[in-house]
Amino acid sequence: MRRVAAAGLLIASILGASPSHAAMGKDAREDFIKSCEAQMYMPAPACACMADIAEQKLDDTAIAYLSLDANDVVHSAAMSKSMTSAEIASIDNFMKTAPGQCKDAK
Repeated sequence: MRRVAAAGLLIASILGASPSHAAMGKDAREDFIKSCEAQMYMPAPACACMADIAEQKLDDTAIAYLSLDANDVVHSAAMSKSMTSAEIASIDNFMKTAPGQCKDAK
């Protein structure tokens, strides 16, 4: 029950965020980079590059989704069910293009 409540609070806080492109705060940026390094096995400079692109191309919901631990299936499933097709498409496009753009970042 607490997991469901936590997932609901997470979704509500994310959906309450601005639908425009994200202005990542320091903590959100650090979380995004740590998640990128751990889950995509990319070096910090490449993940910082990915964070720069995410800040320009994605909204807060997409950034929060990409920052989730991949093993956190409860929250990731809840978030993905609440996203619009446009939000999912923006994440898909980001994941198809940004890693290639950032692979040589130093």
